[in-house]
Amino acid sequence: MPIDFYAPLAKTAKARSGAPMNVPVDAATQRFTPGFVGRTIDPETSSTRVQAAYKDRVEGRMLLLTNPFKENPGNQRRIGEPATARITGRKKITAKEKRQLKIYEIPEEARKHELFLPLHRLWSKYIESLLGQNVEAQMADAKQWQQVLGRLIKADLHGAQMSVVRAKCPNFVGIEGIVAQETKNTFKLITRDDRLVVVPKPRCVFELELPSGVRCLVYGDQFKYRASERASKKFKPRQTIDL
Repeated sequence: MPIDFYAPLAKTAKARSGAPMNVPVDAATQRFTPGFVGRTIDPETSSTRVQAAYKDRVEGRMLLLTNPFKENPGNQRRIGEPATARITGRKKITAKEKRQLKIYEIPEEARKHELFLPLHRLWSKYIESLLGQNVEAQMADAKQWQQVLGRLIKADLHGAQMSVVRAKCPNFVGIEGIVAQETKNTFKLITRDDRLVVVPKPRCVFELELPSGVRCLVYGDQFKYRASERASKKFKPRQTIDL
């Protein structure tokens, strides 16, 4: 027994949806669609197959005749706007505009060491929860110490107490402060005398002080990544490090 999966829409449903019940269609319009289907299909196809294709795929179906993408007001080009410009609903700020607005610059009045002490205390709690409080005990086991270093190298260093112990430029040696900002190639430190010092990572070795008193060396040439990039990067241990 054949099962009919398709059935005409009930009149009650049409009335409830507000769709027009009887739309007059002239004879020319009725002849256009079958003729268009016949002209589109391969001419070698028989008329019987053309009629079967029309009844199976076109007849009685709703066809979208307009392009909603072009009719969307958000995609229309404004007068005088370049053809390549598209309105996406929100404007993205460029790197040049960020520099002009000085978004990432710390103002002079905010370059106070005491203002960054709460950030340092917050970082101390964060690093203790990340590494654990018994760091000295983990140093005795080489395997555990490697795991600690693996977590430390991916940690966020904003608020850490750091100093420069070696550098190609001797003027940077001895600079110590709290990390206020970290970029791909620099550390910006707030010193105890309320100065903002930008120290490059390349050719510099930093000493990082943990809350437990343990000090670790950070080689800047192997640390030239943004904080967000380090979190997802897989580091490999090296026997020697070139300076």
